[in-house]
Amino acid sequence: MIWFKKGSGASLAFMKTGKCDVIMVHAPAGIAKTTTAKGAYAMIARTGAKFFSRGDNSGTNKRELKIWHLAGIKPAGSWYIVTHAFMGPILIRADKETGYFMTDNSTYYMKKSKLKHVVLLFKGDPLLVNVYHALMPNPEKYSERNTKLARRFISFVASEEGQSIIRTHGVKKYGRPLYQDAVAAKKLEN
Repeated sequence: MIWFKKGSGASLAFMKTGKCDVIMVHAPAGIAKTTTAKGAYAMIARTGAKFFSRGDNSGTNKRELKIWHLAGIKPAGSWYIVTHAFMGPILIRADKETGYFMTDNSTYYMKKSKLKHVVLLFKGDPLLVNVYHALMPNPEKYSERNTKLARRFISFVASEEGQSIIRTHGVKKYGRPLYQDAVAAKKLEN
């Protein structure tokens, strides 16, 4: 019998590749037992389970940081991996390295066929809702912009036809819509 000493995350990854007969772990995060995203983030930090962050100031990254803040945690250490990468590559990396990652539905369903271990653990928690907004620059400040076209596009996105496209996008290919039909439109004031 040969023994390997590894952390919980590495042990789980080792097991999933079939390179051992048995593992003993004391701290996989076990976030499926929680009922809120905030609770899940707290468990990840408490157990030191691997978490991948975009770290790119994107809307998803800002939402993730808000949840850490609400959980009273400043994520840091070897378990918190800042990637500066896009969603798809991080999701695939989280799958390969047995880690957690906050992703959107569309990326998850588009990459699902390439994932072996990643599953959605939370959906519908209000903290995870990340709304897209259709915005345009202030036409009084930026007169060179195509304000007419921008307004037409925003109106289209907010229209029943635009919402129908959003509501049904992905259904044929993935069996479910990739986006919800919630929209907000306003001018960007700077």
